[in-house]
Amino acid sequence: MTYWDRKLIWEQLDARLQKLSILRGLAVPEKGWIKAIREGLGMTTSDLAKKAKLSQSRISKLEKAESDGDLKLSSLRKMAEGLGMTLVYGFVPKTSLEAEVRTQARKIALKRMVKLNHTMRLENQEITELEKQNALDDLIEKILHNPPKDFWQQ
Repeated sequence: MTYWDRKLIWEQLDARLQKLSILRGLAVPEKGWIKAIREGLGMTTSDLAKKAKLSQSRISKLEKAESDGDLKLSSLRKMAEGLGMTLVYGFVPKTSLEAEVRTQARKIALKRMVKLNHTMRLENQEITELEKQNALDDLIEKILHNPPKDFWQQ
């Protein structure tokens, strides 16, 4: 896959993920979504059990599993249906996909630049800060266009 293919994918995914960014500050209720919504609707665990076609004890276990962070997506989907809702699953980005990739490329480039700067200093050929920044920018672009196989391991 070429850089331009990857860039197109980043841009398309970033556009879709950007819509989720409004959810970034949304915290899960302390008792979990299932219990909070169930109680908000005035439902008992028995009521939800009937709607979700599960036992009352299973509902209690699922609410506990959610608050422990140990709930399967299939169980969440079943709970959403029982609560008359749709489960929406996604990732809310802290930045953009392209920014994540560029940050990693920069990290790799900085490692390479340290070695290069050391060699040039030893040869008494050190470059100016502006030249270093230009070289770093060029190296980042080079890495982005031709990433090493261990790109994410560095």
